[in-house]
Amino acid sequence: MKAVIITAKGEPDVLTVAEIDEPEAGPGDIVVSVAAAAVNPVDLKTRSGFLDIELTYPAVLGWDVSGTVVAVGPSVTRFAPGDNVIGMIAQPAHRFGTYAERVVADESLFAHAPTGVTLEHAAALPLAALTALQQLDKVTLPAQSTVLVTGAAGAVGRIASAILLTCGHHVDALARESDTDDLLELGARSVFGKPVDLPLGAYDAVVDTAGVVETIDSVRDGGAYVSIEDGDQPEPQRGITPGKSYVNEDGPGLEEFAALVSAGTITVPVAREFGFDEAARAHSLLAAGGTRGKVLLIP
Repeated sequence: MKAVIITAKGEPDVLTVAEIDEPEAGPGDIVVSVAAAAVNPVDLKTRSGFLDIELTYPAVLGWDVSGTVVAVGPSVTRFAPGDNVIGMIAQPAHRFGTYAERVVADESLFAHAPTGVTLEHAAALPLAALTALQQLDKVTLPAQSTVLVTGAAGAVGRIASAILLTCGHHVDALARESDTDDLLELGARSVFGKPVDLPLGAYDAVVDTAGVVETIDSVRDGGAYVSIEDGDQPEPQRGITPGKSYVNEDGPGLEEFAALVSAGTITVPVAREFGFDEAARAHSLLAAGGTRGKVLLIP
């Protein structure tokens, strides 16, 4: 099968298209013909060597996938050939990621694809959705809490904001000034462009998706602060114990999120689509920053 591979870590130009053997399917695996794979920051960090992950070469990057089931193992119960699915595969734990014509992995990593979006665009959902859901699971919020979301215009921040709003909470956003109109339309009360502009001690919680550690100053005494960023966390203070959230594979959780997308409650924008032979350009675009919406690779 055709895949985007790397044989060493480095700049985006280490990404090349090659023919590789299709992984063997186990009894609980499904085989998915890939419609699209999303490019995520973790892919850039793995490719560049920023993350200290030992890879077996040739390595296939990619965590997000959407596609159609073409075969199932004898133990599979949730899916059948012809089903459209989405999934998140923690690539370092499985060697082969999603930048390939076909993906083989355990059925527990997948969910039925939502309706209301194209199958290709559904690849934008899994990693961002599970990251946001699991980050919010680490925060206990009273009804109608006031929450600040940093990086609110990014994929994870936008989903986190939408979920909080759906639950009846009040959301303020920290984002670029150019994202103000979009976030106000989403339902944010206020959009701040700089941490220095934020009120002190005003929020029941900060949901940090952008690594803005100084925003802990905006949490009320005894409130909550949880981040997904790789950098240093703020020190505990004023009854606030900062938390860190790491994303885990979770097909059933993804199934619940897909229902929200099918209902039109939550959307995830797509910025650009690239072919496999343009994978280096896709990585460069995401690395440059400022994209609004996910970057997809189409076989």
